[in-house]
Amino acid sequence: MRALIVDDEPPARNLVREYLEDIDPIEVIGECGTGREAVATINDDVPDLVFLDVQMPGLDGFDVLEQIDVLPDIIFSTAYDEYAIQAFDAGAVDYLLKPYSRGRFQKAVERALERHEQDDAGHADRLASLLQEVRSPDDAPPERLYVRHGDKIIPVDPDEIRWVEAAGDYAKIHTMEKTYLSSMGIGKLAERLDDRRFARVHRSYILAFPAVDHLRSDGSGGYRAILDDGTKLRVSRSYAPDVRDRLV
Repeated sequence: MRALIVDDEPPARNLVREYLEDIDPIEVIGECGTGREAVATINDDVPDLVFLDVQMPGLDGFDVLEQIDVLPDIIFSTAYDEYAIQAFDAGAVDYLLKPYSRGRFQKAVERALERHEQDDAGHADRLASLLQEVRSPDDAPPERLYVRHGDKIIPVDPDEIRWVEAAGDYAKIHTMEKTYLSSMGIGKLAERLDDRRFARVHRSYILAFPAVDHLRSDGSGGYRAILDDGTKLRVSRSYAPDVRDRLV
């Protein structure tokens, strides 16, 4: 694996290099001392693995993830952010709590090597979920949703969402321009989105009210919601009163 070391502290970068000397499958291709430098280097050199510090001036580690065009395996490092550590663990993302031992470092690298060998497609989904939890840790509606789009993690502005469609354990987020596949299911998305703007209208759909042109009765107590782009969504009878009250 080709690895990049990103940390604003030279001693921390030196320690990673020292610990990697005994791990043959890892080749260090460079170091970065700032988030902006990391974004440029990751996009240009496309490393397989990045040792990424969380707390850096300017762009922090999460900012880097939002701006890169490719998504390598990530081993985070942090000195004190306990919430972030819990999120990393819950998201199955490797992390190192400074100061860390050689043994703990080797364990993190072994996980990255195993993931690389397995070509784990779920890694990007877990990173997207991690970003969502860290960026909006309380119950407030998120300012942005993070979704996997190919090999990238894309921030999506909720104001651009027209409707959401269930897709098994996933959800398709439809905007005017694109459709994104989110690893967050439709039920969890319904809980996270601002209920002043969005509503669950069917077990398979979430509707953004600003996108609605009109409702049409389906003759059985429900509705057809006609969006301003012509999209037609079913509003089931159990959800109809709430939708009707909001639009009238």
